[in-house]
Amino acid sequence: MITERQLQILNVIVEDYVELGQPIGSKSIIERHQLPISPATVRNEMKQLEDLQLLEKTHTSSGRIPSERGIRHYVNQLLKSKSLSNKSVNWFDQFHDENQYDVNAMLKWLALEISNRSHYTTVVLGPNKFSRYIFEIHFVRVNPTHLMSVIVFTDGYVEKVHVQVLESLQQEQIEKLMNYLNQHFKQNTLSTMIKTLESLTVSFIDHDFIKKFKHALLTQINDQSEEIFLGGKMHLIDALDVTNVTMIQSILKYLESERIAQFLNETSSDSISVKIGQEINKDLHGISIVSTNYEISGDISGHLAVIGPTAMHYNKVIQLLNHF
Repeated sequence: MITERQLQILNVIVEDYVELGQPIGSKSIIERHQLPISPATVRNEMKQLEDLQLLEKTHTSSGRIPSERGIRHYVNQLLKSKSLSNKSVNWFDQFHDENQYDVNAMLKWLALEISNRSHYTTVVLGPNKFSRYIFEIHFVRVNPTHLMSVIVFTDGYVEKVHVQVLESLQQEQIEKLMNYLNQHFKQNTLSTMIKTLESLTVSFIDHDFIKKFKHALLTQINDQSEEIFLGGKMHLIDALDVTNVTMIQSILKYLESERIAQFLNETSSDSISVKIGQEINKDLHGISIVSTNYEISGDISGHLAVIGPTAMHYNKVIQLLNHF
């Protein structure tokens, strides 16, 4: 348990370190914040915070920097104390009104816009394909042995699935199957249709084709069950210098792996979630992920996150994500 004065000094050091990017000393704290205490008192309190592992002393300076544990303490206080508004934002409402029938364009724009406003890299996960509701199913014969299924979902998303077929498969059979699927699975989720396909018995088409169609559909969807939209990767490159090469390399590797989607599916919630350093992965240092769920028009939902260094402008990012 730390005192109110120690908490004030910790908050000041975290915020100054985020802004200045260098160790913070007692003289700097008093000059920048006009604290009514002596430098000796500040130094003593900083020593106490260091003993509590909330601050770290660097070898190159007499100042201190916040530890991951110290940043966690700061973030916890921030999440408790802030009165977060649930008002929607005009800049998003206008874009949504103009692009609500093109979900991919909307989510791609959202990732870029949040990145531009936060000045950090942003990840937006599209809705899980298995949970999307089917609007209509079409089959198009590309050539005698190549059939393409076009599945249109109620949110405007389109999935194309390619299936190899026998030349003996007749167009009449294809049309009958298309009508059957639309009759039985329209307004149902893709997951419901896939579960039912295996037990589907119809007289007008060979069951082997239905098995092939299900296999092709599952193979494609399982490769990437959510679309990943990335905004502001250049913010990482712009921040690159000799002091943070390892940290930025870690962020880039994490973004390019499938772990980010898995992590967001496991941790994002309706409230704001902040994970710092080893809370994300035991091998990661210097990275923070601020995430939440989003919902658009009641039928489009997923996860979004802002990713950056542990020295992040948490207040700004939390307020921004809270709109969603």
